[in-house]
Amino acid sequence: MKQLVLLSVIFCVLGVQAAPDRTSRIINGQIANNQPSNAYILYTRADTFGYFGGGTIISDRHILTAALNIVGFVRWDVGVGSNIFTQLGTVTSYTAQAHPSYNSANRANDIGVITLPVSLVISANVAPIALPPLNSAPGYPFENEQGTIVGFGFTDLAATVRPSYLMRATQRVISNTRCQQYYQITVPSQFCAEDVVERSNVCNGDLGAGFISSINGQQTVTGIASLITQSCGNSYPAGYTRVESHRSWINSVTGI
Repeated sequence: MKQLVLLSVIFCVLGVQAAPDRTSRIINGQIANNQPSNAYILYTRADTFGYFGGGTIISDRHILTAALNIVGFVRWDVGVGSNIFTQLGTVTSYTAQAHPSYNSANRANDIGVITLPVSLVISANVAPIALPPLNSAPGYPFENEQGTIVGFGFTDLAATVRPSYLMRATQRVISNTRCQQYYQITVPSQFCAEDVVERSNVCNGDLGAGFISSINGQQTVTGIASLITQSCGNSYPAGYTRVESHRSWINSVTGI
């Protein structure tokens, strides 16, 4: 389930960043330094009730996120520029596009793009991240490859409010066979990842956030958080939409 919040959430301007520590967050994650490409998304329905999730800046005008954060919603308040929630800067958009073949039942093609009405000011705190190369097909991210995911999602099973600081988890991609034990994924357009050391995991409020891994030494968004178990526990892998499989569609929407 997603956390219900009122539309009257207030964002503040950019500020100093918090120092990392080891506390039980995101689900056994840690406080993250500011991630310039990270976006917090408050997405609201026509009746003004909303939910929150994550996204990734891929240009000064485009935020990559999950289709589940787009379908059925009419407004997107995008917070950027800080790892401290109250110091996020915000841009409001009324334009977003989900993948035309998105299936809400099994989360196939769970990918979408929010288009901002104005360009973000690119700086050390706000910057786009790379996408997988267009027309490539090697299968990024590979099995056992490590990736990082950040978000303002819930930090334990009983949480009812989001954390004050951006949280970070590190996971490794598991085999498709193991992934299919938990979710009805479509190969190769979805994959799963987990953390068997710290047992960190994404939770409600993190869906739509980017799985960041390295392609030829460059930090790249290779997945989008899409699937979690109902209990949001830390002993099960999370499911992701593979960005590479939808690269041509992203290009058709954004020109990137």
